[in-house]
Amino acid sequence: MFYNKVPIPDVDREAARAITAEKTSRSLPDPATPDGLAMLRSAADHAPRADGAVDKLIPGAAGDVRVRIIRPDGTARAVLLDVHGGGWFGGKPEENDYANELTARDAGVATVSVDYRLAPEHPYPAGIEDVLAAVEWSLDNAVSEFGTEKLLIAGNSSGAHLAALSVLHVRDMLGAIDRLAGVSLVYGIFDPTLTLAERLATPATPIVNTSFLRSTRELVFPDTSAVLRNPTISPLYADLTGLPPALFTIGELDPLLDDALFMAERWRAAGNAAEIDVYPGAIHGFMSSVPPLGKHAQARINSWINGHLAA
Repeated sequence: MFYNKVPIPDVDREAARAITAEKTSRSLPDPATPDGLAMLRSAADHAPRADGAVDKLIPGAAGDVRVRIIRPDGTARAVLLDVHGGGWFGGKPEENDYANELTARDAGVATVSVDYRLAPEHPYPAGIEDVLAAVEWSLDNAVSEFGTEKLLIAGNSSGAHLAALSVLHVRDMLGAIDRLAGVSLVYGIFDPTLTLAERLATPATPIVNTSFLRSTRELVFPDTSAVLRNPTISPLYADLTGLPPALFTIGELDPLLDDALFMAERWRAAGNAAEIDVYPGAIHGFMSSVPPLGKHAQARINSWINGHLAA
């Protein structure tokens, strides 16, 4: 089967339906307005924090970059470089504290989440520059800081876009692709020109519709398809040969479904291992916003990481 439609217990599916219905009734603020941008950014302030998380400043292309580190109880089996989502204009490392703490505990990895610069104040490529600085720091300091040479790269939504570009950077510019044990890409954006499912999203589409998706692109990127289809911006159009195993996670109701399906198939067609999990009834952002489904996805990702580190 091309993708794995994840079985969810009936009790969790019913609980998820109620949460999704409530969230679908809300309309998202417009990120193109100052008030809308501020409201969207404030959402990350309410995420639960991990008690053991430590912030560290590392050198970047335009000054220091903050990374947030969570260590496992014992020796780290690998370093997981995490890139948060938020449409390239919002989000912060703290919003992934809960998931990263679970991964650190369950998979025995140290997580390093990067606080990259956000649009529109810092348009592309500012964000990816900071992410690449964190990737390079993680590779250079993995042994001295964490006692391991292995690296994993993970990202969600717009963070999955930056994570995918980071994997290509490790292969093409750093020559260190053999140190990457795996890649986890959750409801990622891999073609900023908008895939068909994104173009067909309506105001009734849960959480994000076509108008919102277009607004996020206009805040960040040049406005021509020819520029956006450059592989340095759109990983879907890149040479994907010689990459590590990848797990793609996506919701059935997410307008980014095509991005995940297309990218996973291109990953496989290039000769790499790729798995794609589709969660029934799941919306964009479900891992944090719909806990009855998110808990299953997080457990699956942590199990997948465990398996690839053991191999």
